[in-house]
Amino acid sequence: MQKDNEKNKINQNRKLIFALLSLVIILIVANGWFSYFYIKNRDVDDVDSAVSENNKYNLLNPARKLVEQEDLIINFQPLRDYLNDKYEAEQNVSIYFEYLPTGASIALNKDAEFYPASLLKVPVVMVVAKKIEKGEWKWTNELVLMSPDKDEHFGDLYKEKTGATFAIEELVRRSLSDSDNTAHFILIRNLEIEEISDVYNHMGLEHFLSTEGKISAKQYSVLLRSLYNASYVSENNSQKLLSYLSQSEFNDFLQGGLPTDVVFAHKIGIADDTITYIDSGIVYAKNRPYLLTVMVQSKEKTMAKDVMKNISERVYNYVRGYNES
Repeated sequence: MQKDNEKNKINQNRKLIFALLSLVIILIVANGWFSYFYIKNRDVDDVDSAVSENNKYNLLNPARKLVEQEDLIINFQPLRDYLNDKYEAEQNVSIYFEYLPTGASIALNKDAEFYPASLLKVPVVMVVAKKIEKGEWKWTNELVLMSPDKDEHFGDLYKEKTGATFAIEELVRRSLSDSDNTAHFILIRNLEIEEISDVYNHMGLEHFLSTEGKISAKQYSVLLRSLYNASYVSENNSQKLLSYLSQSEFNDFLQGGLPTDVVFAHKIGIADDTITYIDSGIVYAKNRPYLLTVMVQSKEKTMAKDVMKNISERVYNYVRGYNES
């Protein structure tokens, strides 16, 4: 009798343990299913919320999210008034300014056209970058220096021995950073006229090739804007070309009005025959980048330097110091 009671007790304990284990398993499974559906529904809600948020501002510029309200400057009237008062009567000075975060701009003597001189090196290297993107060239490919390529006015490459070879990237770097004419002529000799026409057609500058080769400050600025937006060549190559432009050693003109720690990706041009001085580039003022092109026709280089320095300094101070409140 006693043994039967013990057996019954053991069986009851086993049933209780089994029941408890079953309950634990049921709770674990239930919790897992609950968590799965909760997270799934939450993710769906998050996605729906994000889509709803995007749709909420579907009429706005998508880039608006990347710019702080305080940097969205559109009022440049005081700056415009100053430049007009000081330089509008000077037909030998042409200015184009564009504030890149909003597109607000100032054009002074916008119809005045000048021979761009070394500024032509920028569209040429853009054609080179495009050929590389198409797989027709590589940055490491080498081109030969021929005697007709040599030009001693800008750069030192003309000192090299005829028949020497140079990597395409090195020629591009010298062409932009050093404004080396010989490097430029090596590149252009190896390009087709149709390839060069393509970059001008893309920028809407078709007339430039069919006229006497002059261009306005506003028209030329399209090339720099294209690099900034990476609209003609890839982001990688646009970054590369702008980086070389930022290494320019020619700091006599617009650079003279900027703090030394501000990055300025620019190209200068000097046309001796027409006594024209040009500087065009992107000023990377903190959170407030802008494009500035100034063309000055003057017999005195010192006068051109002073004009550009003053314009550059005035523009920079206005952009950095602007506070709507």
